[in-house]
Amino acid sequence: MSSLKEIRGRINSVSATRKITDVNRMISSAKLHKAQASLNAFLFYKNNIISTFYDLINSLSETNIPLMTKNTGTKKVLIVSFSSNTGLCGAFNSNAIKKTAEVIERYSAESYNVALYTIGKKIYDGFSQNKNIALENIPPEIYDHQSYTKVSEVAEKIITMYLNKEVDEVVMVYNRFKNILTQYIAEKKLLPLTDGNGHKDSYPDYIMEPDKETLVQTLAPQIVKLMLYETFLESMVAEYGARSSAMQAATDNANDLLGELSTQYNKVRQSAITGELIDIVGGSEALK
Repeated sequence: MSSLKEIRGRINSVSATRKITDVNRMISSAKLHKAQASLNAFLFYKNNIISTFYDLINSLSETNIPLMTKNTGTKKVLIVSFSSNTGLCGAFNSNAIKKTAEVIERYSAESYNVALYTIGKKIYDGFSQNKNIALENIPPEIYDHQSYTKVSEVAEKIITMYLNKEVDEVVMVYNRFKNILTQYIAEKKLLPLTDGNGHKDSYPDYIMEPDKETLVQTLAPQIVKLMLYETFLESMVAEYGARSSAMQAATDNANDLLGELSTQYNKVRQSAITGELIDIVGGSEALK
């Protein structure tokens, strides 16, 4: 049986760990609420821009938008995969790595060459030893800024690759936030842009300057940037949710362990006291 000193040491160690996990939980929870607010505000803007974009397309009898035209012939796909820079967020990163590997395998089976852009240090580490894919890591500092400008720069590189017909498709792999206990992995196509099927056929009679065709051509790359930034924000919200949930679970486990250690400590202490009383009584009897 462990001594009182050993149990006290374990209690102190678990207590210190609990403080760390509880602080991380509170920080992640605060960041989660802030990130959700940013995402909701952005979605209002993004959804209205996209709605206007497809309204314009539907109002034109004919238009040619390169970013909506599927490339053929290169047999190359670009996968943009999102993770976090750090751990302590449950299965968040491992799910992203697993899903990315599945997507790579699927395209490889169709004889596609695969290029991988990783946004987040953990996803880069997961594929850094894979010599069969062209891997490029977006600097992890992008999470420090969390700005549209930084993500837009990445989108511009992707748009240039697509317009130069260096890739046939661009897909994104990321975690989506459902609630603080649930995040699920998702795959979404970034390029080519959809043709607008499913959008309303009726549209407002806009008065435009310049003409509709010019506006559509101007808005197309902006839509790509908005979609990439939306995915970036969704992944970030899911990360904070996963980390908050993981730290809550770790704190709960620490509380349970402290309860068990306290019970064990009291039992050992009681046993020691009982043993001392027996020795005292035995010695007293021997003196009679």
